[in-house]
Amino acid sequence: MIDFTPAGEPLGHSAPLDQRARLPLLGLPLEIRSNSAAVIAAAERSFGHWRGLEPELIEATEPLIVTIVVHPPAGSHAAQAARRLLKLNTQHSTPNTQFTQRAHGSCFLAASGANLLTAQMDRGVALGFVTPELVADDLALRYHVIECLALLLASWRDRTPVHAGAVVHAGRAVLLVGTSTAGKSTLCYACLRAGLQLLAEDVVYVGLRGGLRLWGNPRSIHLLPDARRLFPELADCTPEIQANGKRKLAIDVAAFGADRVRRYADRAAVCLIQRHAGQASAIEPIDPQDAADAIARQREAGFDLHQGAPAVAAALSERGAYRLHLGRALDQAVALLRQLAAAHEE
Repeated sequence: MIDFTPAGEPLGHSAPLDQRARLPLLGLPLEIRSNSAAVIAAAERSFGHWRGLEPELIEATEPLIVTIVVHPPAGSHAAQAARRLLKLNTQHSTPNTQFTQRAHGSCFLAASGANLLTAQMDRGVALGFVTPELVADDLALRYHVIECLALLLASWRDRTPVHAGAVVHAGRAVLLVGTSTAGKSTLCYACLRAGLQLLAEDVVYVGLRGGLRLWGNPRSIHLLPDARRLFPELADCTPEIQANGKRKLAIDVAAFGADRVRRYADRAAVCLIQRHAGQASAIEPIDPQDAADAIARQREAGFDLHQGAPAVAAALSERGAYRLHLGRALDQAVALLRQLAAAHEE
């Protein structure tokens, strides 16, 4: 059962925000406010690992504010909502929990039934009203609400999102850019198990103010079920429906050791991934403009909200641009990426 301090009226504006947590997300101060300790606990599971960030890397700015109010649907009572919670399976995300999202200018809106979210991205504030049922679904709450709103606000504070995976060796990040079927996640996992660090599986956040810096939020790698053919140690892993509705193997990055998780990097190269099944893997340098154009083409919905994206793509590509022809042997591709990063070690 989800505990929360209810509002005394239907609109929910009197709900006391007596539960709070402050975290340095992507080097930015973030404050989560709620009327439920369960929401704060979920935020800790999503972003608690950022507490170990070096103090000198945390910007001295006003915090991003994400307020989450737990509020039963109109016409119901908290006791009725609590009884419904007893029927929920809280171990797995509910695949039907999907939000309709809209954005215009600096305003963001999302809704799923009685769950309502809004954000004023230029002001760094977000507000959500969520039902006790959604709070009981931990993965959905974190993915659709807490992580969505917090990372959305951060992306407007010089943390431009780039659709790419990223691994780190010898202090240098290699961005893996490609379509959703290019094999970025599989390659990230192969690099991780071979000793490289993981910066990001799918999204890298890039800051330019004060110099190039890449940020990642690496917690899990999500692989297609057929990845078990490539990696024998995953044979007993069971695919599960994720919060986005996709059936994947969720691999905990922390299981490889704390030293394999990388939160930021100040040096990087861009590597475009192109499948060449049945052939040997190979890396070749390319024109930086070709790499910048490829990054621009990967701007799916949500990645196209940021006017500074072209400058970010250019800054990344200027520091080294390559194409990886991904062949039949993953270990060969990993060795090439390791060599690429080490060749630029300072």
